[in-house]
Amino acid sequence: MGDGSAPPPRLLVVKGTFEQFGGAERDLLNNLPAWTERFDVTLATLNLPTDARNMLDDANIPYLTPVIEWNSPTGTWAELRALASRQSSNRWISMLDLTEQITGLREIIANIDAVHITSGIGSLEMSGLIPNHIPIHYHCLEPHRGLYEDVLHRSVDGKPKQNLTLTKLLLGKQRNRDQKFVSRLIKRKKTRMSGNSPWIKKRISEVYGLDSGLLLPTVDLSTWSKGENKCGNYVVTIGRASHVKGTWETIEMLSGTGLSLSLVGGGNKEDLALLQSHAKKLDVKLTIMPRLTQDDLVSLVKGARAVVSLAYGEPFGLTPIESQAAGTPALMVDEGGFRYTVEDSVSGRLLPRGDWNKWHQALEQAKDLQIREKWSEAGRKNITNMGLTPNNQANMLSKIFDFSEEE
Repeated sequence: MGDGSAPPPRLLVVKGTFEQFGGAERDLLNNLPAWTERFDVTLATLNLPTDARNMLDDANIPYLTPVIEWNSPTGTWAELRALASRQSSNRWISMLDLTEQITGLREIIANIDAVHITSGIGSLEMSGLIPNHIPIHYHCLEPHRGLYEDVLHRSVDGKPKQNLTLTKLLLGKQRNRDQKFVSRLIKRKKTRMSGNSPWIKKRISEVYGLDSGLLLPTVDLSTWSKGENKCGNYVVTIGRASHVKGTWETIEMLSGTGLSLSLVGGGNKEDLALLQSHAKKLDVKLTIMPRLTQDDLVSLVKGARAVVSLAYGEPFGLTPIESQAAGTPALMVDEGGFRYTVEDSVSGRLLPRGDWNKWHQALEQAKDLQIREKWSEAGRKNITNMGLTPNNQANMLSKIFDFSEEE
């Protein structure tokens, strides 16, 4: 990265939208301050909520947003017509000459050394505006699951929203568009692609037929260690209520345990009404929290019996490492990225979907103070061994771009 006297490389970080403000968005924002130790960072996005703006302002990280905020279109009709992709492409083009901050993207692009693109709705669409001589790193957190799997086309109770075979057929146009964006990006001489877990590296290979590197998420141990650890009569699940997050099954799993469920992430009105009815029928107390501050989330997790997830094929899953850092048992379904952050009966539990007896036994284990401490200690050790810190991630990103290489 130079001898210390040269200015840091200028890095444009691209994320299509922060609308959902979920784990992926939180992870990126939490890591950017460490990146500024090695890069001169500017963020570009089409939708930036107030909370995200405040985090960037506190870290003195400049950002560019469109004059008119873009909201991703939703619904079957929007998906079939690839509206999100087409609209976001047009909005990125509009930002070339004018943004909410006046400075256009064209001026920024003319003076940058590299671009980091984090996957998500509207992200890849910006890549076509980057000249071929500028290196791009594409951080693929997961191939678009709505295009390559059916888990996003089911209601919260698991029932298909419409005929799945027909849906797959009708989404062909958008799937082809996604493949073309990735193919065009990879054909550039100065492009590197990374997954965020070994599980996603495998999915990238299956979906795109490409090899990829690895850039892992991070966790701030100091943030999650604040406050007192308790063992209350509730469990926490984090993520917007949906089939893909296994929310319906989480309520079924808790039936008969006497434990209540705190759901962090909210959801749409129809899904939440179904969940409330489902919980009432199974005599499970359900508390829904659309969004919490970081401090409130830490307090909630530290007071829980356990943090649980029955998510389908979770890409990486920040939930296990955050709960380990907080000292709260992580009880996860034995699928996807959870297998890389939880070692069964060592740093938490990996449990089979549908075998609720085993989940209930694990919830009983989670009351044992010695087991809680043992699992948490092993989890923190694994976090350290995997290098899941912002500084390590920033170092890895520097190596990915390799600015010492002669042009």
